[in-house]
Amino acid sequence: MNNEKSIFFKLTGVRVRSIEEITSGFSNLNYKINDSYVLRLPPNYRDPTLNYSQEKAVYESIEKLNISEKITYFNSTTGIKISRFVHNARPYAAYPTKSEIIFVSKALKKLHSAKLSVKQNYDYFHKLETYKKDLSSQMIIDDKVEEKILNNFRKKYNGENLVLCHNDLVRNNLLFKYNGVVLIDWEYASMNSIYFDLASFVSENNLKSEDEVFFLSKYFGYQYTKTKKNIVDIYIKAQDLLFYYWAENMFIKKGDDIYLTIAEDKYRRLFRPS
Repeated sequence: MNNEKSIFFKLTGVRVRSIEEITSGFSNLNYKINDSYVLRLPPNYRDPTLNYSQEKAVYESIEKLNISEKITYFNSTTGIKISRFVHNARPYAAYPTKSEIIFVSKALKKLHSAKLSVKQNYDYFHKLETYKKDLSSQMIIDDKVEEKILNNFRKKYNGENLVLCHNDLVRNNLLFKYNGVVLIDWEYASMNSIYFDLASFVSENNLKSEDEVFFLSKYFGYQYTKTKKNIVDIYIKAQDLLFYYWAENMFIKKGDDIYLTIAEDKYRRLFRPS
């Protein structure tokens, strides 16, 4: 890890006393340094729809909300990032508890209601086509199935009333403390519908139906309705489709088995009865 040590010292002037690879993520290379910092080094191949300048702008926008990791260095050209290590925090164990679900609902409500704005919108259809274009015909979902999902999604997504969203609420991006949650890794953050974040948390963490209702009830409060749950479920299907193609694309480009596992899981979800 001498290269990582030299990079960190060159950027900070701080000598590396200890370094440990963080293996919980799979898109970037992350290292805990001196038990105080996390050094992120982008991989050789990354999602072509991402933009480091946009990510940096998001971090600057959310800094005062105190719901994310603290950034100490960010290079918008190379994507190298240094953040403060979040102590006394961990992902949920096997399944999120009721308290952890409440923490996420509160953090998202705080983010969505903050009236923050960045330049980039989440371009779902551009991402979809980008991920699909290098895939073989055998990897493409049946046209009728895909079109039904996309038609339902188009009816609910009109590009209006967008707020800043995280858009990638997978387990390892949720670090729980005794009194809340820290949302990390904002690479995919942009202006989007609140339903994208709500669907992301429900889908990526495999919430049971009763816990989905619990989560949405905590987020919406007295304004929760079955109609809103139905919209979330439409977004979940759209995300399963998008991230099936994303995972297949990443498997082709990088060859890591984790992406094949994700693709298989998303494929099963796409054809699971509603």
